[in-house]
Amino acid sequence: MAPNTDLPTRAAIVTLKSPFGGKSTAQISAITGIPQRTINEIYRRACQRGFDPNASVIKILPEYLEDAPRAGRPRKREAVQEATPEKSPQRSEKQAHEANKHACVDEEDEV
Repeated sequence: MAPNTDLPTRAAIVTLKSPFGGKSTAQISAITGIPQRTINEIYRRACQRGFDPNASVIKILPEYLEDAPRAGRPRKREAVQEATPEKSPQRSEKQAHEANKHACVDEEDEV
């Protein structure tokens, strides 16, 4: 399976293929090294998601270019990371008492 194209490259493809860029799919493929079919798919998806190639100002938002959510069950590793609490566990009172007990120093030991 080929790796996904990064967002900046997708933005460049959409910009070059729009009327502002005026490049053909073959020219963009030569510039980026990305297959023509992939270029057409990236541009088609951006237009479906709201990119307007005929607007007076070119506006490319991240949601036009991002990957769609994957179907199916998430990996177990991801589920475990989501279930992990973000805060570090707090010390119990017993642990705090033990730490304080060991931190106390007798004056006799100091002399």
